Amino acid sequence: MVPFIFALIYCMPSLSSAAGEEKTFLALSFGKTTEDYIQFTPSDMSPFQSSFTGCAWIKRQHDAPNPMILHFHPYDEIIMGSNGYWNQAKINLQVRGRFPGKNVWFHYCLSWSAGGEQKVYINGEVVGSKSASSSNLRMGGHISIGMNARGKSTGYSDYVFGGQLFKLNLFSEVLSSSEIRQMSEAGMCSSIEMEHETRKLKWERILTEPRYGNVVEFVPEECISYVMAKLDKMMSLLKEI
Repeated sequence: MVPFIFALIYCMPSLSSAAGEEKTFLALSFGKTTEDYIQFTPSDMSPFQSSFTGCAWIKRQHDAPNPMILHFHPYDEIIMGSNGYWNQAKINLQVRGRFPGKNVWFHYCLSWSAGGEQKVYINGEVVGSKSASSSNLRMGGHISIGMNARGKSTGYSDYVFGGQLFKLNLFSEVLSSSEIRQMSEAGMCSSIEMEHETRKLKWERILTEPRYGNVVEFVPEECISYVMAKLDKMMSLLKEI
C-alpha cells in the first residue's frame, strides 16, 4: 500500500504548490564504494560565485576517513564533508569531532562569502567558522555527490559518503543563523527550505541527475505520516475538481 501511495504522489501532476512539494520527500541511500555516486554538469553555477549556503539532512553509515557529500570540481571550489574533514571554499575549515555518530539524522549547513566568513552548522548551531578568501569561486567543471570527484583515482578510495542524504540544496546567499536554526528546528519533513527564492540548486533537480552504482531512492520513515497527511489534502483537492 505505502509504495503505491508514494508512486502516486511522485507521478501525479501538481494540483497546487503543495502537491509539487511531495516530490521532495525522496531521500537517497549511497553505497560505500567509489562506484556509488551522482555526477552532473550544472547549467549555471554563477549564482554561487560570491556567496552560498549548502544545507542537507544527513545520516552517516560509513567510517570512511574523509567522507564527502558534495564536490564541485575541477578546482575544488566547494567541498562539503559529511563529518567535517573538509568543508572547503577556497580555505579549509575543519571541525573534527563535532558531528553526530552513525545512524542518526542531523541537519548540516556550510555557508561562505568571498572576503567574509565560512561557517559550519550542525542542527542549527555553529560548530566551526573561519575567514574566507576574497576570491570568487571559479566556474566550470562538474558536481559529484557521494564521493570526491577524483574518487576513482588511486588514493581517493577513502573519499566516499556511504550514507543517506535528504534535501540537499544550495542557496545563492549566506543564510542567517536564525534562518538556518529555523530550518533545523522545523525538522527534516518540513518544506521550509522551499520558501527561499535563493534556493538555486534544488533537491528536486538532484533527484533527476544520473546515478551510478548503488544509489537508491527511499522515503524516510520519519516522513511517512507527514506525507500521508499531504496525500489526504491532495485527495480532497481531487474531489473538488
